[in-house]
Amino acid sequence: MRLNNYKTIVTGGSSGIGKAIVDSFLLEGAKVAIIDKDPITNMELERNPNCLFVKADVTKSADIGMAAKEAVNWLGGLDTLVNNAGFGLPGTLLETTEPNWHQMLAVNLTGPFLVSQVLMPHLIQSKGSIIMMASVAGMVGIKERTAYCATKGGVISLMRSIALDYVGEGVRCNAICPGTVDTPWVDRMVATYPDPVQTKKQMTNRQPMGRLGQPHEIASGAVYLASKDSNFVTGSCLVIDGGLTMQ
Repeated sequence: MRLNNYKTIVTGGSSGIGKAIVDSFLLEGAKVAIIDKDPITNMELERNPNCLFVKADVTKSADIGMAAKEAVNWLGGLDTLVNNAGFGLPGTLLETTEPNWHQMLAVNLTGPFLVSQVLMPHLIQSKGSIIMMASVAGMVGIKERTAYCATKGGVISLMRSIALDYVGEGVRCNAICPGTVDTPWVDRMVATYPDPVQTKKQMTNRQPMGRLGQPHEIASGAVYLASKDSNFVTGSCLVIDGGLTMQ
């Protein structure tokens, strides 16, 4: 129970990596508030007395303010914030539309900024930590992911800035950089290609381990970064990518 009684907020915690993080934190003894615009579909999670769902859009300041207040009041404070909400659309520079560019910036970069800003006073009080969900796409170039790479690179820089500014307050801030993970979001993105089966096969083949990551493997990294095991870790990127960036 490495996170026993940890008061945690997870954005985008209703599905995929976010849900795996919520599940793992609950198993480790945490109390978790999910902030997401999409409802929970897992009845077992919905009935869990240590889990609260708050509907909100992380790109809207008014939503965040109300959701943060409800979540912190229910939790009785805040120890860990996991900025997981995010999405991506395929596209090169010439293929990326201006609306898609602004939408990815809003969700992937402005969202973590706004949520962290609202909740920082509570984290200073608890000497807590922030975990940003970045991506290896923010560290190296990924074909046909112009906007996604740009936003995730911004998340890494945002994380380092926060870590440096608030280390004196006892607040740690780190990022997880997954490789390609087998999630519903990846399936939705792959479905936009002419041959989804072949596209997913290509994504799998580019992984040195020969498989996609699983959400629970990313969640294990989040448990580590939230726990006392990582007390001397701040401003760092935890890469969990099956060896993708070593090529």
